[in-house]
Amino acid sequence: MSSRLVAAALLAALGLAGCAHEQSANPAYAWAYLNEPGEGPKLAYGRPSSDEVLLMLVCPAPGGPVEVSASGLEGGTIGLASRDRTSHLAAKPAESGGTGSLLLASATTRDPALGNFRRTGDLAIVNAGQRHSIAAKADERRRVKAFFEACGA
Repeated sequence: MSSRLVAAALLAALGLAGCAHEQSANPAYAWAYLNEPGEGPKLAYGRPSSDEVLLMLVCPAPGGPVEVSASGLEGGTIGLASRDRTSHLAAKPAESGGTGSLLLASATTRDPALGNFRRTGDLAIVNAGQRHSIAAKADERRRVKAFFEACGA
């Protein structure tokens, strides 16, 4: 089964869980920071050593917009929350190679949820009225900070 289908199924299952509280982060997933020359900094949340990525933040140019992509979500927004800060980013569907849905949006490092994520490491995807934690673990918070520093935040 393709990794994008697995990601879509995971997010769909989380959406169907129906619990009123925030869903816990999946321990099999982690935050990874990449900064390859010519590509700009990237911060990805997904299964390590795979192409299974649920959320990707890319900063093509320091001080510029942050490109946000999320797999497994439907609709016209990517909902992000960090503690009491929530952002609903207008998103467009993108070609995912037939492996599930992919939404693309643009934000800034000053976006309420992203700004709070930078400071706290706390982040959740908001889908179908439910919050699904993808918070950075203690050892991953330095990766979050490195990404935002490289973006000029």
